[in-house]
Amino acid sequence: MVHKVLVVAAVTGVLALSACQRTTYDYSPPAPPPPQPLTPAPAGQVQSGSLPPPAGATAYPTGTYGTTQPGATDMTTGQYPAAPGATETAGGMGNVAAPAGAVAVSNAALVGSWKVNEGGVTCDMFLTLTNLGEGLRGGTRGCTGGLSTMKSWGINGDQVVLNDANGYAIARLYKTADTRIEGTSSSGQQVVLSR
Repeated sequence: MVHKVLVVAAVTGVLALSACQRTTYDYSPPAPPPPQPLTPAPAGQVQSGSLPPPAGATAYPTGTYGTTQPGATDMTTGQYPAAPGATETAGGMGNVAAPAGAVAVSNAALVGSWKVNEGGVTCDMFLTLTNLGEGLRGGTRGCTGGLSTMKSWGINGDQVVLNDANGYAIARLYKTADTRIEGTSSSGQQVVLSR
């Protein structure tokens, strides 16, 4: 009888313990086998050379801060843009002559918001002292035409140069009063900044 009592107690204990256990099923798919290693590519000699210009193009525009984008610089014939500060040939703005009464200008005096009039269209311009490439960050809001591409600015002597994202001059201006700067855009439009 002791034997039956022990067997019943053992079975009862096993059933009690099994009822307390949690059973779950993993529904995730089995992990895929790792990828096979790639076979090494054959090693050969590296060739180098110049690439031809893109189809239909023979010109590569070059430029730096304060220069004007050349119309067509043919790299194959050695035609390079004029050196900075030199009078540029057709296709560029060249240096705009200072108007009578032009005054010296400094970066700090230009920082802030300006109202812009370009060929009769009015918009806003913002000039900062944050470096951007070789110039200082600037931008416009509501401008059309060339000034809508303005991204940076700088001072070259007494001339204020507005540049596009590539660093090409899109306008050259002179300070004519404490709250007025005027000059010409690359398209020949008169540009006046005032506050």
